[in-house]
Amino acid sequence: MNKFLYLIKGVYLLKTIIIVCFSFSLLFSQIDNSFNDFQDEFPIKKEVAWDPLKVYNIPMTQFNDFVYIHIMGPIAKGYRYLVSKPIREGVSNVFYNIQFPIRFTNNLLQFKFNNAFEETSRFAINSTYGLAGFIDIAKSEAGLKRHDEDFGQTLGFYGMGNDIPIVLPLLGPSNLRDTIGLVGDTFVNPIYHAQKRDWNIFENNKAYIFINTYNMANEYSLHVDEYENIRKDSVNLYILLKSVYEQRRDALIEE
Repeated sequence: MNKFLYLIKGVYLLKTIIIVCFSFSLLFSQIDNSFNDFQDEFPIKKEVAWDPLKVYNIPMTQFNDFVYIHIMGPIAKGYRYLVSKPIREGVSNVFYNIQFPIRFTNNLLQFKFNNAFEETSRFAINSTYGLAGFIDIAKSEAGLKRHDEDFGQTLGFYGMGNDIPIVLPLLGPSNLRDTIGLVGDTFVNPIYHAQKRDWNIFENNKAYIFINTYNMANEYSLHVDEYENIRKDSVNLYILLKSVYEQRRDALIEE
């Protein structure tokens, strides 16, 4: 009986981690410019030969695309219609502010001490004068820029490559390094620790899933058109998304 309960708890924990990772991936996959601007900066490369999971990655890309277009897209657009952009951006800022420990930790791990200090200053200012981060007053008034760093970038900083592409369910393009990084970031995520008490994952699991799902939907509502523009004229969606993802991640690591 105990083994059965542990198995159930393991399934719930895995589900929770996947949802958290989904939220993270949407946060660090934001594209500030249109896809055409991105293409100018990072022209699409030819497909690399080493792709041992291709037989899985292509069908998963197709599955994700179906969910994005026919399920998540309509939901995000409906939410976008009901909630004004300033409110949605403010909600996004709040979640971003809460996840300050991820950026702080990974800046330290990469010896970017000035960036870590600025992230701390941003967190202090936005958490108080910025209404819990709803307003990014640290940027607008103090000129403090964001320094987005995650554990996948930290692993890249220390030389771990992106040799094995992986398309994650709902999460989209990734690789072995960044998948490990997503799990690592989970354990310094305040939202994760807020619901975890003595590893009783049943007590607050529903609220935790709701919070992260709402964060996901809110974030996607700000970028739903960008994905549709990316896929609109693609001949091979898998290669396109993989190339865009890898080149952007490489650029972030090199910064």
